[in-house]
Amino acid sequence: MTRKGPWVRIPVSPFIGDRSTVLVSSTKMARPVPFVSDPEGYHLRPKVLLFNLPPLGGDLFPVSLGYIAASLASHNIDSVIGEIVEITPRSDRDISKFILKYRPDVVGLAVYQVNIRLAVQLSKLVKKCDPSIVVAIGGPQATFMPSQALAQMPAVDVIIRGEGETVLPELVNCLFRQGDISKVKGIVFRGEKGIYETEPGPLVRNLDAFPSPYQTGVFRWSDHSGAAMLTSRGCTYNCGFCYTPSAFGRKIRKHSVRRVLDDMSACVRHGMRRFFFADPSFTFDKKRVRAIMQGIIKKRWRVEIWCETRSDLVDAQLLNLMAKAGVKYIAYGLESVDAAVNRALNKRIDLRQFADTIRMTQSAGIEPEVFTLYGLPKQTRESALRTLRFLQGLNIKISYNSAGQQLFLFFGTDVFNNPLKYGIRLLKKRAPLYLSAGTDFETDWMTKKDIAFVAGKYKEAAREMSSIKEGTDAA
Repeated sequence: MTRKGPWVRIPVSPFIGDRSTVLVSSTKMARPVPFVSDPEGYHLRPKVLLFNLPPLGGDLFPVSLGYIAASLASHNIDSVIGEIVEITPRSDRDISKFILKYRPDVVGLAVYQVNIRLAVQLSKLVKKCDPSIVVAIGGPQATFMPSQALAQMPAVDVIIRGEGETVLPELVNCLFRQGDISKVKGIVFRGEKGIYETEPGPLVRNLDAFPSPYQTGVFRWSDHSGAAMLTSRGCTYNCGFCYTPSAFGRKIRKHSVRRVLDDMSACVRHGMRRFFFADPSFTFDKKRVRAIMQGIIKKRWRVEIWCETRSDLVDAQLLNLMAKAGVKYIAYGLESVDAAVNRALNKRIDLRQFADTIRMTQSAGIEPEVFTLYGLPKQTRESALRTLRFLQGLNIKISYNSAGQQLFLFFGTDVFNNPLKYGIRLLKKRAPLYLSAGTDFETDWMTKKDIAFVAGKYKEAAREMSSIKEGTDAA
């Protein structure tokens, strides 16, 4: 059983790239001495510092790191979560002081394309504090980046592939025992003769086997206003722009209804009322979703829920039940109204059915959001603008998730692995191996100028929507 430790604010400086503030939550379970025995021969527990880097975080708990912290605690490993949340005028000496005081044996960084450069710089700061600290990176960017990227990150010791709940505890305990880390599955590390990658570890089938970050005291409740929920992982579809199929083998694993409701209950008891369900397709199992919604209604919780799913995985009855339970927003993936574009991406969409679902959602009193992309294979400037007009015709608010975005070439996606197959021309010839191509590309159908033009039209539509809202509010 873990217990909450103190949270402190630690400023980070230009050494890292931004001057930021860190919220730190501790699940302290042992004295702060790394990987040693006391004079009586008692082996103390190892200590891990986990960093959540901007621009991620905000008003939601860093649930992925929460799962890892809870799993570490279940393996008798102390952990701390540090969230860099805001810019301050302070220096890096404060964060260095905290690292030296806490004396972690391992620092883990959750990395994505948007923060990998920051993670690389932070790893240098960690090594500057104590070269013996093992620095490990994990997350989607780490899972799919090439192994040789490690050679370009000299302050990073280990790349973690797959789920940190299983890999990191095994790695930490192996280091603690001074064992052979080549036996740890799912890692890339730097050895005496080069860079080595071990075989991937199996995925845990039953997600309930992972300790709950919300029921084990990992977070301090007062520092966030919303709870992110991961009630399932994976997706059975195979869209070319998404890395989820590669990460989870086109299979879905899920928490039980009871576990979902128990996690929510822990949040509600501590004043949480806003829930963000981050499942790729929350309603993939309608029977399960009905049971969750009925449980919420039975408990009479006054909550506000956001979730995302596919338009062909809901019906009017389910939507009405979800609205009654507190679902306020549902985001649907459309990407494009052009059938040829969606076929190229292996995205199956029936436009008539999609429009019907949007209207059903609105009739149920739920605000629909629609994910769309531009810069797609086979998509022209006019095709992209038809997609925008389609949203406007359905009275979708062009803001937030519905404001459109350029296709992003993430590691682990088919569009990144096979750009020529999709008519994609990469513009930057050289980049660090830990960075994917991102948005630095053109297609056979759209130049960078075309893509920028469409982006501008989305922004223009968003400004018009904002002006209308301001006028309505003023009236």
